[in-house]
Amino acid sequence: MLMLRNVRISFPHLFKPHAFDNSQDGKYQATFLIEKGSDNEKALKAYIAQVAKDKYGDKAQDVIKAQQATNRALLKDGDDKELDGYAGHWYLKAANKFAPAVIDRAKEKLEEKDGLPYAGSYVNVQLDIWGQDNKFGKYLNCTLAAVQFWKDGDSFGGGSRANIDAFDSADDATPSDDDDEQW
Repeated sequence: MLMLRNVRISFPHLFKPHAFDNSQDGKYQATFLIEKGSDNEKALKAYIAQVAKDKYGDKAQDVIKAQQATNRALLKDGDDKELDGYAGHWYLKAANKFAPAVIDRAKEKLEEKDGLPYAGSYVNVQLDIWGQDNKFGKYLNCTLAAVQFWKDGDSFGGGSRANIDAFDSADDATPSDDDDEQW
C-alpha cells in the first residue's frame, strides 16, 4: 500500500458506486492530483517501478512505457487535461468494487451527507497498485483503499461549499408582509 498525503481529489464517487454507462458495473472511485516535483510524485513513481519490477521482472520498464503510450496509462499528465486544478500535476484514477474507508482528520467515519471530501479538497489517500498479466494484457492498475479528508480547497467546477453562517437566525430578522411584494 502507498499513502499519498495532501493531494487534491477530483471526481469523487466514494459513497456510491459509479458507472459511466449501463454496460459497466459501478465502482467506488476518484481521481487524485499529484503535484509535479513533489515528494508524493517521487514516492508514487518509485512504488510503480517496484510493483512493475516485482510483477514483470526485466520487462518492467517496457510494460510501463507501453502503458504510458496508451489511453490506459496509470499516471497521466495534467498539463494535457483542460480541467480546473490539473495543470502542473500528474493525475491518477483509483477504483474499487468495495467501498473505501472515508474519514476526517480525527479519523471519524464520514458519510455522504457530510459533504466531505468534495472535488477540489485536499485528502490523504491510501492506494494499492498491482500488475495484471492476462488475456486482456499487461497493465498496472490502482485500487482505492481509503481516503482521509485533510483540508478545504477551491471547489472544482465553479461550485463552492455552502456557508450556513451567512444566513440570519430566527432572532436576527423578522419577516414582514412587505417582503412578499418584492417578488
